[in-house]
Amino acid sequence: MKHLILSVLKEMTGAPTEFQILPWGKIDISGDEPAYLYDQEAAALIEEFKERGNDMVVDYEHQTMQDVQAPAAGWIKRLVWKGTEGLWAVVEWTGKAAEYLSSREYRYFSPVIWITAKDRRVILLENVALTNQPKINNLKPLMAKMRHEDNQNQEREEIMIAKLKKLLGLANEAGEDKIEEAVTQLVAKNTKLEADATKVVACKEVMVALGAKEDAGKDEVVQIVASLKAPADVAKTLSLEVTALKQKIAAMEQEDLISLALKEGKTSPEELDKWGRDLAGKAPEQFRQIVLSRPAGSVIPVDGIKIAAKDTQGAVDAAQRSINEMMGIDEETFKKYNK
Repeated sequence: MKHLILSVLKEMTGAPTEFQILPWGKIDISGDEPAYLYDQEAAALIEEFKERGNDMVVDYEHQTMQDVQAPAAGWIKRLVWKGTEGLWAVVEWTGKAAEYLSSREYRYFSPVIWITAKDRRVILLENVALTNQPKINNLKPLMAKMRHEDNQNQEREEIMIAKLKKLLGLANEAGEDKIEEAVTQLVAKNTKLEADATKVVACKEVMVALGAKEDAGKDEVVQIVASLKAPADVAKTLSLEVTALKQKIAAMEQEDLISLALKEGKTSPEELDKWGRDLAGKAPEQFRQIVLSRPAGSVIPVDGIKIAAKDTQGAVDAAQRSINEMMGIDEETFKKYNK
């Protein structure tokens, strides 16, 4: 298998409906470094072919590249990647080309490819030609494309370097050493600014509002903020304690109302279970108006109620015990002064 730069020469047998355009992996090129084609590059070639939306021409002797009349020998309808068997083309030949191939008047084909200058990867399949012997004229356009690509890259680099010199405030004639020196100084300056920024605790206005010194350190500022936060925490705790105390007082009032209503026969346990107990807790005034305003014994005869005698002197129920705990009064002291 003989190869030339960007024109890979391969022999054909008859007029096949498909043939291998490029092999997998390393592609040897006579008089130049090899090119390479792997899965990723092949997928890109196939995708580019699909996006183009047209059949790819197979001409004679690269006439399409020479700006002359270039009749087609065939049309590539589809590209197929067969892994280690390489990149294949599904082709439809013209009648004339099929005759040439069958009679072996043409025996070879030559794909035109573009490769990257750095890693020599195939990046474009431009077209394919039937040929018997590559000619120098046929190779020149391909070489010109390679030089054009390199020149474009060089022009872009020069433009980028010129912009970089302008940003760094360097003269147009400054060399790479001056550019490198200026960039190094800029990076060092930026690193110092970042380090200094970490030392700033807060802006001047915040320091004044906190009553802190202008050169106050982080620990001092944190201490000031913590001291401002403490009263708020105390107030929140006190508010919760007051709410709890109110709930306990309400519970005591509820029990008192219920006990009085039962004692005077103005309600019954059944009525309390249905709605009375809930009303005494949520709306004690309504409980007084509805239940306690009833005549004594109107629900349960007073003489039918027997209340067990109990020694209430100094007694401590659950509600009172909770209040005592909140007020810091122990049970012994409470009994002593609650006789």
